[in-house]
Amino acid sequence: MRLGLNAVPAHRTPEEWADILAAKEYRAASFPVNYKASVSVIDAYVKAAHERDIMIAEVGVWNSPHHTAPEEARLAREACLEQFRLADYVRAECCVNVSGAAGTVWYGCYGDNYSPKLYEENVEFIRSLCDTVKPEYTCYALEPMQWMLPDSPEQYLQFVKDVDRESFAVHMDMVNFIKDPWNYTHQEELADRTFSLLGSRIRSCHLKDCLMESGTTVAIHEVPAGEGCVDLGMYLRHIADLERDLPVLLEHLPDMETYDRALAHVKGLKY
Repeated sequence: MRLGLNAVPAHRTPEEWADILAAKEYRAASFPVNYKASVSVIDAYVKAAHERDIMIAEVGVWNSPHHTAPEEARLAREACLEQFRLADYVRAECCVNVSGAAGTVWYGCYGDNYSPKLYEENVEFIRSLCDTVKPEYTCYALEPMQWMLPDSPEQYLQFVKDVDRESFAVHMDMVNFIKDPWNYTHQEELADRTFSLLGSRIRSCHLKDCLMESGTTVAIHEVPAGEGCVDLGMYLRHIADLERDLPVLLEHLPDMETYDRALAHVKGLKY
């Protein structure tokens, strides 16, 4: 298992980027440039990472191929394809996106996110990506989300079965399965289901924390690792039990100082 960073620290050169990660003892990272960068720049980042034993964990897409504006949807689908090709070129563990919202905000909550029509479009789109790219080294994967599919371990497994491509695998962010009080208070059961169903297909993981506010309605917020109620040690133990050199990336924090505190907390956990 490799602790890593899903953020890009301020830097001037690929070597400086990799030096910053190595100095903080990160051993994995998301790729810091996209497919529009020149080949020479892409190669320089790959070389800098490899020379410092930093695994390229993922190439992110972060858009919706189902945007309601046709031109936006076309551009999003093009980015999915080209980022997938980039991921294979740099030998990333995966190319990751969300399945995509049925609206103007790529990560938005819309009723049609759950429609059978959108699900079938996703299955066919992912099949077409896998069949077009034919990756040798990477895979395409979806990050689970609370308000779009896949939103549970069981639903993710169904996605894998329906897409039916070896180059479609799993990106794990178990906190995104914590969308209600039951999963919030039954995390060990959630983890057992998650890893028993999906463990063999996991290629990259995110690591974060969340906290449910007290009140008369449900409000679950993401917080830095160690400041919430997620049993991170239990989560990491499940990842470690897979006995593969999986990347586990911290993310969504406001600055490098907060990342430093979160990393120190995670390193202090027993699992």
